[in-house]
Parts: sequence; C-alpha cells; structure tokens
Amino acid sequence: MLEYEKKLKGAFFTSGDVSHYLSDRVIERKTQTILEPSFGDGSFIDAIIDRYIELGWKEHLKKNLYAVEIQESAISQYANHPLLDSDKFISSDFIAVEPFPVDIVIGNPPYIGLNKISKSERERAKRLLSLNGFNMQSSGSLWFPFIIHSCAFLKNGGTLAFVLPFEVTYVRYSKQLWKYLSQHFSELTVVRVFEDIFPDVDVETVLLIAKGYSGSTNFVNYEIYDTRIHLFNGMMAKNVTISIESILSGERPFVSNLLDTSHLQVINKLRSKGYIKPISDFCKFKIGYVSADQTYFHPTTKEIKSFRISDRDLIPSIANAKVLKQKDIGLEIKPKQVETRLFYPKLAKPNHPYIKHGEKLGVHKRFKCRQRKPWYITPGIEIPDIILTVFGDKPRLYINSGNYLASNSFLCGFLKQKTISQRQVALSWYNSLTLLSIEMKVHSLGGGVLVFIPGETDKVEVLDPEKLNNVDKSFFTEIDCLLKNSSLDDTYLLGDIYSLKAIGLSQNEILLIQEAVQILRKWRNSRLRKNL
Repeated sequence: MLEYEKKLKGAFFTSGDVSHYLSDRVIERKTQTILEPSFGDGSFIDAIIDRYIELGWKEHLKKNLYAVEIQESAISQYANHPLLDSDKFISSDFIAVEPFPVDIVIGNPPYIGLNKISKSERERAKRLLSLNGFNMQSSGSLWFPFIIHSCAFLKNGGTLAFVLPFEVTYVRYSKQLWKYLSQHFSELTVVRVFEDIFPDVDVETVLLIAKGYSGSTNFVNYEIYDTRIHLFNGMMAKNVTISIESILSGERPFVSNLLDTSHLQVINKLRSKGYIKPISDFCKFKIGYVSADQTYFHPTTKEIKSFRISDRDLIPSIANAKVLKQKDIGLEIKPKQVETRLFYPKLAKPNHPYIKHGEKLGVHKRFKCRQRKPWYITPGIEIPDIILTVFGDKPRLYINSGNYLASNSFLCGFLKQKTISQRQVALSWYNSLTLLSIEMKVHSLGGGVLVFIPGETDKVEVLDPEKLNNVDKSFFTEIDCLLKNSSLDDTYLLGDIYSLKAIGLSQNEILLIQEAVQILRKWRNSRLRKNL
C-alpha cells in the first residue's frame, strides 16, 4: 500500500514484535478460534502462525483462524498458504461482516475519522453505533465501531486484544466505550510503553486486552514499560489499578498515574487543604472571535484613511500572537500598545465604501460570512479580562488592561467574581503547579504539541487566588520584567519562589512538582519516544 493510501485508510501497520507479544499473551489453547478483523500487512497473521508453530499446533490453524481485510491485494498474499484456509479470509469492510462466534479478536483497527471514509462505510459504522446505543460525531475514529462490532463475535469468556491510539484513554466519546467494556468484560488491561510503537507517525499507541466477555469489572490494570525490550521481557516500570469511575469522570488517570506516589501526595495535600481549585471556579474561558478573513476585518492604517472608516466602526483588538511579540509588552497589554483594530460597522450603512470593497473582494462569500446577517458583523464580541495563548508547553497569560478584543488565536478569560482581580489570577497562574495541572488536563496534538481549548482549560487546577494575599507585591514587577524579555521559563519558576512558598510548600515539595512536570512532558514528547 502506498503512503498516501495508508493515511487515507488510517492503516498504521503494527511492528512484528508487538504483534507477536500480543498474540503470545492471549493465545493460550489450541482450541481457541481467532479473528483478525483488519489484517493489513499481515503482521498479526504471521504472529499467530508463529505462535501455533512454536506450540506445535500448526495443524489447527486452518480450523481456527479467520481474517477480514478491505484491501483485496492483502488477501491474495495468503491465498495459497499451506497452513491456512483461504475460505476463512474475507474481503470486506469488517463492519459489514455478519458476526460468527470466536474466542479471540486480535488486531490493529484503522485510526481514521468517519468523515474520511466512504459514505456507505460511514453510514454502516454510524448505524452500528446507534443500534448499540452509542453516539459519535463523524470526526470520531473508526476504531470505536470496530471494537463494538468485534465484541459481537466473542463467545462467553472471549478475549479482545487491540493496538489502539492513546486517544482511547481521554477523548470524550471514549467514555461510553469504557463504560461498555466494564459492563462486558471481567478483566481489562491497558499496556503503555514509552518507546514509540509507530516511530514513523505522530500517533502514540497503547495495547488494550479485555478478557472474560460477558463478565464485568470496575477497574483497569495499567501496565507501564520503558521500552519494547522491557515489555517483551516482562520488566514492568509500574503497575497500578485505575477505577472505571475515574475514567468516566474525566480525570485522565492514564496520565496522572505515570507519576510516583510522592508527586501525587503533594497534589493531594494541596487539594485537601483547599489551596488549589479549577480555574473555572473564578474565571471562565471562551474562544475569541472569528472574523472569517483576518486581512479584511483588520484594516491597515492606510486602508482606514483610504476608505474613510470612522473610529466608531473600529474596536481595538489583538488579531494574532504576532502583534504581541514586542519588547515592551509584559504581564499587561496596556492601552495603545497594540494598533490592530477590528472593523465592526454596527451603525454603518451597507453602501459604506469598505463594505463594498469587501464584496468586491468576495469576502461576503466566505463560509462564516454567509452565516451572518449582515455578513460584515463579526459575532461573539466580548472584551476579556485575561488573554491566554493556545499552543505550547507554557502558555502565556496576559492581563487585558487595554480592553482589547481577542481573536480565536487566543482563549479569552472572564472573571466571575468582583473580589478576585486580574493580578490575582496571574499570581495563581504563573507557577509549576499550573504547568503540572496543564500536563494532566490538556491534550496534545500529533507530535505532542499542547493545544488549549475552553473545556479542558477550565479544568486546570491553580492556586486559590484568595489564599495568596500575603505574596510580596514585588512579584508583579519582577514577573513583568521577565515577560518583557520573553523569559517564560523563568516566569513560572519565579512563581514557585513567590506563590508556592507563600502557601507553605517546602523546597523539596516544590522540587517534586517541578520533577512531575518534566516526567509528564517526557511522555508527551514524541521525539524522545521515537529516538529512544
């Protein structure tokens, strides 16, 4: 299969050693019937064959092994295999295959959004989910219906063993899957290896092993290994038990349990004493406004003069992160520091020269503009108290002293309580405890880049601003100076000195928090995992 075809089908082929590991772990008896529902390059087929040969069972393969693959070319490579029954190799979309009883379903399902497969495949997958009482948007991945359909093949006591993307542990729609798995299997295990199983693609994977179909459990066994060599030799770095409830409540336990007990004890101590709380308790985050055409809706000084745009039709705004990369912008964005303005002609007539100019350029035909009446009025206009950058390990938080609007290049924070000031929010934000909570609450894109969205950012736990009244006021002067010089790392460390010590944390406890941040960053860093 060509590279572009792999991407279209979400076909990330499993390395042979992982296929052998998973096959060796679940194939225990020569009487077990086995199904591989999307065998692709045949990695699992070869591993199953090797397992049977190793155990002296090869004569049972023709009776026991079934396989499905949508690519006909993959079927042909096993057409004349002497140990296999070619009639048991089915060329089809797996979701369309009528269930038949097997003891084991094992493989590596496609990692592709339903919106990227054919209409017939998509409708079949969505119908399957609906019949089983599940809801999932078309942007959801095909591995979900694959798992559900695989379970329909299992006999009582059967086993499911899949290589899955790490997103199965945290995406919103996977919560219903974990509930389903806990109600249908007596034993659930997730295996996570620091060394990347797919070094050529930006997809971290885990192994899911579900045993005892028709049973139930309230827990997941979480096995953590450093390298594949450690995995194959049973050298576990950590083994913990995770409650299903913690997954369903959105706690992201597959991340937090990478930490040691000493790290978690510091966090639990702060929670129990009421020193930390979700930032949403006092500040609500939203995405900034969407203009639909940054160039047109943020006219230059020359355009403002040329088209006689009145000041009443312009609102000071921050269109993108570039305009904030000035040496004199520190903790606060002050009035007149940013010259960008949003064209917002609420009182202007449709024949305004700049509106006509936009129609001549075809701006009114842009998708977002077509949804508006009139097309030139940008919706969602609110002046935030706090502005937060959305990409990177260490987001930069600004106090919006200049009353600017902010575009969707940022998150906009709105204070809920008059008793808490913008400065207090900054004080509670800039420290390593916030960075640790970010690692535990915010998901990353392919390659490990953090991206901040409102729902996850709202869950970030920060120091309670009302418990930081005794912090030396020189903090703001020093932090402002550091931010003006783009010293973001030092800014968060300065917060450790002022804020974390102010609530009574010892130097050792602060070091434990800083160490925990580095541990979770290491796991998120795809380059480290690939180049091990």
